[in-house]
Amino acid sequence: MSISFFRPSLRLFVSPSLLLLFSAAAFAPHARAQTAPPPPPTHSHTPAASSHSAGIVALDQFVTSAAPFERNQVDLAQATTVLSGLSLRLKQQASLGDTLGSETGIHATSFGPGASRPIVRGLGGDRIRLLENSVGTLDASVTSPDHAVSVEPLLVERIEIVRGPASLLYGSNAGGGVVNVITHRIETDLPTAPIRGSVEIRRGSAADEWAGGGVVDFSIRPAPDRAVVFHLDGFRRTTENLRIPGFAKSARRRAEETAEARAHGEPAPDFAHGLLPNSALTTRNGAAGVSYVSKTFHLGVSASGLDSAYGVPGDAHEQAPAATSATAAEAEGIRIDLRQRRTDVQGEWHGHDGFVRGVSFKFGHGRYRHAEIEPDGAIGTTFTHRGHDARLELLHGTTQPWTGALGLQNSRSDFAAVGDEAFLPPSRTDTTALFAFEELAAGPISWQFGGRVERTKLAATGHSARRDDEFSGSAGGVWKLSPDYALAFSVTHTGRPPNAQELYADGAHAGTQSFELGDPKLHAERSLSAELSLRRRTGLVTGAVTAFTNRFNGYIFEQPTGLVAAEVGGQFRFLSPADPAVAAADETLPVYRYIQRDARFWGLEVETLWHLHDRPNWQLDLRLAADFTRAREGARDLPRIPAARTGVGLFWSTTAWSAGVESQFYSAQNRVAPNESPSARYALVSAHVSRTAEFGHLRTEIFVRGTNLSNAEARPHPSFVKDLAPLAGRGVVAGLRLSF
Repeated sequence: MSISFFRPSLRLFVSPSLLLLFSAAAFAPHARAQTAPPPPPTHSHTPAASSHSAGIVALDQFVTSAAPFERNQVDLAQATTVLSGLSLRLKQQASLGDTLGSETGIHATSFGPGASRPIVRGLGGDRIRLLENSVGTLDASVTSPDHAVSVEPLLVERIEIVRGPASLLYGSNAGGGVVNVITHRIETDLPTAPIRGSVEIRRGSAADEWAGGGVVDFSIRPAPDRAVVFHLDGFRRTTENLRIPGFAKSARRRAEETAEARAHGEPAPDFAHGLLPNSALTTRNGAAGVSYVSKTFHLGVSASGLDSAYGVPGDAHEQAPAATSATAAEAEGIRIDLRQRRTDVQGEWHGHDGFVRGVSFKFGHGRYRHAEIEPDGAIGTTFTHRGHDARLELLHGTTQPWTGALGLQNSRSDFAAVGDEAFLPPSRTDTTALFAFEELAAGPISWQFGGRVERTKLAATGHSARRDDEFSGSAGGVWKLSPDYALAFSVTHTGRPPNAQELYADGAHAGTQSFELGDPKLHAERSLSAELSLRRRTGLVTGAVTAFTNRFNGYIFEQPTGLVAAEVGGQFRFLSPADPAVAAADETLPVYRYIQRDARFWGLEVETLWHLHDRPNWQLDLRLAADFTRAREGARDLPRIPAARTGVGLFWSTTAWSAGVESQFYSAQNRVAPNESPSARYALVSAHVSRTAEFGHLRTEIFVRGTNLSNAEARPHPSFVKDLAPLAGRGVVAGLRLSF
């Protein structure tokens, strides 16, 4: 199937500004509060999230990650995205970033199939807080894009994303947003049946993927008002090298390396083609838990483990003769062996009378280790992380007009890198914070405001200890203009101290194939952000239009210097790429340095759902969406900012069937930082069909999804390895899920 087939339908959406204007014009009389309409629409199967009356459709979902209490998306000052049910299963991939990368306002670092973190509105790394059941993931993924997130999407029940600052509840490293993965390993509600669970298997063609897992919860002597619930889950995923639509290296990179080889009188390299070398992975995970649940109280504990082995696509870390095949190229790559063991304890009491409405406690402790294995099988560097994250919240006030929460959070992170290429010193980070979140209903406006005081202590071997005291505060509200329309607005101030990597990195990093340099003189990064969103929850056209801006005082980022770290005689020297000594070096790596500049981010997100036909038995919806982010420091663009994106999709669903087709167009990214290469435009086309059926207490779900149907060469601009590792080519995923 050629991409030219889709160009007529995409021509209107080639320019993001055209779609933004078009959607905004349609949005004036009709809008919608749900900021992430699922493919396919789920309103026919999710009574809690919708209602039908005279053809009017209400699409909202409840969110628990943006406030201490459950709130509808339309009632939150910040934009949110929710993935669950079939919509989540259709988008599940091997990494969390790739699972979420097509959502409005969200992109992915795309560091190969094994490691990919979410990017929210152009911000990633230590500014996006990744949570599992509202507790930190307790891994090392924040230190480098080649480090995998210790969450397997296959077992996830629900993902909630706060697009914008969530630092009040979750800390200074949530200034860009929060991604909360909900696995339900600790039961919080009274069970409706003595035993329930699900089993799922899936097969993917793009990487010869096999994946399967299951979840079961069973109660011991349950009563109407209490129960003891046991939980078990497990899964396994294996893939081979990823199929790609052409060469692994970009045309620009191939031309450079060919010219260099010919300048030295050597033949052109034999570039990998058709398969992405060193991209296979094997992952397995399991958990067991037990919970006591009553009508007003629950307490539970769970233990889980994750093992993953995956390759890091890209050039060989050590210089070697040109590979003669994809297999030879793979032999030169770095592989990562990851292991995490985690324990969680959670409890909550909630009452109905009095000023105190509830108390909740969450604690997670994790032990993490991953080794970067060199091509010869030797372990180059081992990263270890041991830490905990604990939070206590007290909910108070009556339901109207005033509710709120007071909270205490404490976390510790012991991190070390050991080996010949340990580019970070051992460090320990302790964080303690007090926070408050309050909500006041005053007529048509619901005000939401709060503050957080946070103290961070960082002690690193060979360096003086640091202490940073930061304050974060926010104020916002939701103005219900009418029963259908709402205008949400917020202003947030956030302070974030630099982390150990930004301060003390100094050495070669095999995973990213770069030489990283920190700066111990960096000061705290502070930002002031504002967001305005017009939403409508019912009508022929529903959706949201959101504008945002974020000004940073002392934004910290990793900037390519244009120099090469050349190892000669066991010592690295920083040289110009044109220096003759570079050709004779034993090893060469590009040099990246953490710097600090004042910066500004701004952008717009539009997402609309056109309900072309809506009846209780079947629906037909057209989805039009677009987002873009701009980011500059002074007169220069910042590195790795996602390109503008537009999307169009058509989705049909009945009680038992659903189907849809969607295309997302990514503009070329020519707004690049110094020493950064531009990225070409591309389009990704997907389609799906699913069938559900119920046989007594057994529910079956069969789904098939095709991805990148035009077999386009896609190189996301935020990726560190965009010139070395494109996204997967055309592929089909088929799955079967049984629920009981």
